[in-house]
Amino acid sequence: MQTYASFRRGSAATRFKLALYYVHRIVTSRTLRRIAHRILVAALHARHRAPRPSAPGAAVLAAGLRDAGCLQLGRVLSRAQCEDMLRYLDDKVMIDARGSGRRFRLADAPLDANLGDYPLDIIVDCPHLLQVANDPAIIALVSDYLGFTPTIVSLGLRWSFPHPAPGDVPTDTVQRFHRDSEPGSAKLLIYLTDVDASCGPHIYIEGSHRERMSMRLRPYADADIARKYGAATSIEGGAGTGFLIDTKGIHKGASPLHKPRLLLGIQYALLPCFLYEYAPVPYPQAGQFDRYVNRLMIADEAAQPAPGFPAETGEEPLREPTPAG
Repeated sequence: MQTYASFRRGSAATRFKLALYYVHRIVTSRTLRRIAHRILVAALHARHRAPRPSAPGAAVLAAGLRDAGCLQLGRVLSRAQCEDMLRYLDDKVMIDARGSGRRFRLADAPLDANLGDYPLDIIVDCPHLLQVANDPAIIALVSDYLGFTPTIVSLGLRWSFPHPAPGDVPTDTVQRFHRDSEPGSAKLLIYLTDVDASCGPHIYIEGSHRERMSMRLRPYADADIARKYGAATSIEGGAGTGFLIDTKGIHKGASPLHKPRLLLGIQYALLPCFLYEYAPVPYPQAGQFDRYVNRLMIADEAAQPAPGFPAETGEEPLREPTPAG
């Protein structure tokens, strides 16, 4: 979970980054966005002069993601790994970060809780999490999709809780159809609990990522989506099921009806997200992961917090991601 930047309380640099975020929102033309993307990729290649990570089949999978906006990967974590992660989180405190700000453990979740997010220092210590986020095959696939080695710009572990009464309408935007506006990004989502039609599956409108962006990001009514697009792709699967999405496409995480759902979200992008204030947390084994890919999330215990822009980091020349050991 990342902290949102504040225009009112932030520094001059923070306000500048937020201004850039809203300026990019003004550009809704697909053609102009593609041109800007190509310029950015060319600039990154010129700056870092590093080979793009590759893996067998990555180009084919990236083409599938490019076509549909959503790519199902099957099981990317074993059930045993998911159980390790659930045991680790069992006594950890989460935050009702998109509501009251209450803090609670899973066993003490309030009946009216909607979503619960874990803070970044808990997330990075979760077993298997950074290993899957840095999986060479995933990094290569995303690199092919974006055109350059990505940076992890967001890590999230989120519980979605059933609503107390049948028929309740979700109030949070992520549980209603919506788009995200971050340019040059893809998101890996992994179920850490079993998910069927009643447990809050992720729902995606394939092909909608290729449409012109709206300047105003707003939720869409289910009836309007059904009328315009017809059937949507509902992704179900056992714990460990993973999929990649282009978040510019219309999507939502359905509200669970009976059992809570735990979702791991890892967002990769060409640039840091200007909406967030980044404060990498000290991590004892930070050296085993590629520094460029992970620089916004973790840092050597003796390192200073990394700033938000690559040009300010003073990092070493970009290397190919190091396979997690």
